[in-house]
Amino acid sequence: MTDHFIARRHPTSWTSEGSGPTVVLLHGLGGDRQFWANEIMDLSRGSHVIAVDLRGSGDSPTTNGGHAISDLADDVFGVLDDAGVDAADVVGFSMGGLVAQSMAVRQPHRVNRMVLASTYAVMNTQARMFLDAVRDVVIAENSLRAVYPLICPWLFSPDFLREPANAGWLEAVDDVDELPEGWLAQYRAQRDFDGRADLNRITAPTVILSGDADRLVDASDVSILADGIAGATIKFFRGSGHLINLEQYGRFLSEIEAFLEADS
Repeated sequence: MTDHFIARRHPTSWTSEGSGPTVVLLHGLGGDRQFWANEIMDLSRGSHVIAVDLRGSGDSPTTNGGHAISDLADDVFGVLDDAGVDAADVVGFSMGGLVAQSMAVRQPHRVNRMVLASTYAVMNTQARMFLDAVRDVVIAENSLRAVYPLICPWLFSPDFLREPANAGWLEAVDDVDELPEGWLAQYRAQRDFDGRADLNRITAPTVILSGDADRLVDASDVSILADGIAGATIKFFRGSGHLINLEQYGRFLSEIEAFLEADS
């Protein structure tokens, strides 16, 4: 059974399932802890899995005036404090990967190993231009539903979108939260983040997982991470777009499990 909690430092919502070494799962922009539903079920068979609603997502309220990625990292440390966990493995997807990097820099003794999935150290120009345009529509419409059809096609590879069985992912607008404040605050924090100068301070063993058909994170973004973090390795997912955990879930899970179990 999954236990649900609200952290005390900032009212951050999180769930806990399983027992063993702790693995923290951090979702991307506009997601919440349910993004990890399959991973929670599978990883909790041998690990203590904590899945967090980052500030402005799920049951975690946003902040008036916005916040920085470092604030989200501190929120996660607050969750670990409440859970009685000194250190954990951290899996960060997209925006969650920025939070993971910030955690590994701010309190390196609390991050054992780090998985960075579909993420970067600084947003590239093309992704920023696209998401800025999305942001402007969100503000004009005061709704996220208006932009879902704009964003969704850029999250998947062309091969994935060509499959009729995957058409439902383009029609899931009814599941989109109507309130845009949390998304806008997260995007501002993500847009402002530049972790390049701090990469050499990360000491946690790191693996980088990336789709080679990702429209938002390109090969140069991945190279910056790998070159900056000592000993980091890259695993490319051939033909996959941004959402590698949906397009190639079996391999995504196996790469995480193999990395977290190595030398454990």
